[in-house]
Parts: sequence; structure tokens; C-alpha cells
Amino acid sequence: MAILKDTEREQLRQLVKACLLEISKLKIELKKCQKESSKIMIAEHVKLQEMNVVQEKKLQKRDDEIRNLAKLLEERDQQVEDLQKVKERFKLLTQKPKKDLTSFQSNIYLLLPEKEDNLENLFDSIIDLGFNELTHQNFEHALRNLERKGYFRSRNNNGTVLWKKVVKD
Repeated sequence: MAILKDTEREQLRQLVKACLLEISKLKIELKKCQKESSKIMIAEHVKLQEMNVVQEKKLQKRDDEIRNLAKLLEERDQQVEDLQKVKERFKLLTQKPKKDLTSFQSNIYLLLPEKEDNLENLFDSIIDLGFNELTHQNFEHALRNLERKGYFRSRNNNGTVLWKKVVKD
């Protein structure tokens, strides 16, 4: 290899300096790009988190709306059920009385539950159905007449008289 002249050496040194300067500029530019990229990434992350919060709020709002609608449906179902009971009771009240019963006796027979119960509870249930003018004494008298005709049975249970409906066609 031949020895380089001073001018060539100087040119080579200047070329190396220029390359080092260019490398330094590129490093600075790279750092700027990395900083910008980092800022963009942070901004995107923040934006993504904000979008997640908005989506969570929307989902919560929809869940609340679904719960409210489900509650409304339950209330409507209960209303329908209540109306069905009213319809059944109305049908019982308006049907032709049993052959050997008065209309009032027939209503009592048809409207009272089939389970065995004491006079007080049966009286309360018939009052709840709307027989507000009925006295306790008249109700007991009607039950005794129904018992005599075979529509109810009574039995004494430790001093309490229990009444049971006898199912007849």
C-alpha cells in the first residue's frame, strides 16, 4: 500500500469528519423520531383509554336499560297474571249457580280455595275478593249451609274449626 499524501490524508480526514457529522445528525434525527413516535404512542394509548371509558359507559347505560326493560316486563307479566285472576274470578261470579245452591252460596263455593283453613282466614279471603258487606256471622251461616249440602266439610282441630271444600262437578 502506498503512502498517502498529506492532501489525500486531509481529504480522508475531512471525509471521515463529514461522515461522523452526518452520523451525528442522523442520530439526532433518530432521537427526534423516537420522541415523536413515543409521544404518538402515548397519545394513541390515551385516546384508546378514553375510547374504552366511553365504551364502558355505553355498555353500562345499555345494561341499565336492559335491567329497566326486564323490570318493566316483570311488572307487565305480574299485571297480566293479576288480570287473568280477575278474569277467572269474574267468570266464576257470572256463571250459572249450582243446581241446589243460591247464587251467593255458589259464589262462595267457587271462590274459596280448596285448601283446608279456619273460618277467619276463609272470611278474610272472601273479603279480599270484594265481599265487603258480608258479615262474619252471615259467612259462617253460608258455610254451614254449604256443609249441610255437601260442598264443605268441617272438623274440630284442638278447638279450631277447620273447613275444607269438597270438590263437586
